[in-house]
Amino acid sequence: MLSAALSIFLAGVLLAWLRFAWALRRISAFPNLARTTGDAPPSGWPTLSVVVACRNEERGVQAALTSMLAQDVPGLQVVAIDDRSEDGTGAILDALAAEDPRLHVLHVEHLPSGWLGKTHALHRGAEAAGGEFLLFTDADVVFAPGALRRALAWVVTERLGHAVALPHFVAPGFLERGFVSLFAMFVLLQLRIAKMRGSDGDIGVGAFNLVRRRDYEAAGGHTRLRLEVVDDIGLGVVMREAGAVQGIADSGGTVRVRWQRGFLASMRGLVKNLFAGCEYSWRSVLRPVVLVPLATALPAVLVFTAPDAGVRVLAAAALLVPATMLGATARRLAGGNGAEGLLLPFAGLCMSAVALTSALVTTARGAVIWRGTRYPLDELRANSVRARRA
Repeated sequence: MLSAALSIFLAGVLLAWLRFAWALRRISAFPNLARTTGDAPPSGWPTLSVVVACRNEERGVQAALTSMLAQDVPGLQVVAIDDRSEDGTGAILDALAAEDPRLHVLHVEHLPSGWLGKTHALHRGAEAAGGEFLLFTDADVVFAPGALRRALAWVVTERLGHAVALPHFVAPGFLERGFVSLFAMFVLLQLRIAKMRGSDGDIGVGAFNLVRRRDYEAAGGHTRLRLEVVDDIGLGVVMREAGAVQGIADSGGTVRVRWQRGFLASMRGLVKNLFAGCEYSWRSVLRPVVLVPLATALPAVLVFTAPDAGVRVLAAAALLVPATMLGATARRLAGGNGAEGLLLPFAGLCMSAVALTSALVTTARGAVIWRGTRYPLDELRANSVRARRA
């Protein structure tokens, strides 16, 4: 009886992973910006403004802004918003602006009520920007030479209203790469990447959200996202609702970001927004809390403890498929060598622990604490475009 039940369970897990692997294969069909020519569109180059919100980013903001200003896009403008920084961020931005007139710096001294700091900063930046296209990005993102020219040529040619490019995650540590890559896998699963050209898919990436201004304004811009913690994906939601054609590309390493500095920092970083990613719903958050360990760690246990050989073979298959997927994701998105797949059971347990911790901490506080500012949970839940859609 036990062997039969375990066999049915493992067969279900294996089938689910195979279906996910079939969807994930779509990544290989995405345009790879590193392999495109970036030739000028027949209609000519539209103007582009890069909008970047900065709060306490003195460690990496100079390298990020320097890479943006080095882009060879005609008529490029960069708008950097110093959002109440308490370190040397503002001074670094002002010094860069003094050397390059294409950089415009805004200093936000006070946060209006009813806004998150980041969404308010991006809103202010979009208002000040003059480009026909707006690229919303983060202050720790570094662009390779030619990255924005290639991306803009792709978007104009495909007539997209909103486009994202999957970044390369700079993750030197083995544990960090495994954890970040597993998180990226689950995000791609949740966002239904196979339906990006259909009516159901929508996506946003904080490192690279490129929008056509007229579509962005038709969607209501960041005024629709005043209190959206997961603002990057929220932007994809409102753009899709407004009818903008969306597209996704693999940056091919032309967009690089160090998401968090280390394995433990990566876990702590997700505690802030994973509950928000589950639309502040305990029912939604219990799925990763319960299902992720069952799909990642339990097959590993059963490989060694199952009562008969048939169950052990099924367990090995249910472990091998996702481990291979994790290794492939780490190679593609984080520069790994594929051995990160060995971390699947451990990374799965860590992901479950982070999801539970995020829900418990946010619920106990009754708020999200983000960059030193407290945002009440009831207000966030009431104003989340993703929660309302759900």
